[in-house]
Order: sequence, then structure tokens, then C-alpha cells
Amino acid sequence: MRAVKEEFGDSLVVVTPGIRLAGDAIKNDDQKRIVTPYQAIYDGADYIVVGRPIRTAPDPARAANAITKEIEHALKDRRKN
Repeated sequence: MRAVKEEFGDSLVVVTPGIRLAGDAIKNDDQKRIVTPYQAIYDGADYIVVGRPIRTAPDPARAANAITKEIEHALKDRRKN
């Protein structure tokens, strides 16, 4: 993501799938490459694709809230740099 943004800037929209919360294990997960919401946004993703981390969570609202907090944190850190 970072390399794509460095090469193309904001002229290219970056959509990042394979979002997983740190430490979350999803049974039978077929996603080969994963990244946390924080890292995806910090590295320049414009949009993230989140499905299983919310759908399979014991408390989906809590999982969604955790993802939102990571996004907010990454956006603040990204602006600093």
C-alpha cells in the first residue's frame, strides 16, 4: 500500500482486503495475506474490506468498535508523519 501511494499519490484509490484484528484467529481462514486495520490505514489504504472479523466475532458490535478505534488512531498517526 505504501509503495502504491508513493508511486501514484492520491490519484489511485487503494482498497485493502484481508483485514484482521491483531491476535484474532479465524477458523478455516483462507486469507493468505492479512493486515490490521491500523496498519492498512497508516500505510495509505483509502478503504478497507472487513467481513469475517465482525461476522465471526462473539460480539460483532465490539469488534466493529475496535476496528473503528484502530482506524481513528491510524489516521491521527498518519497525519503526524
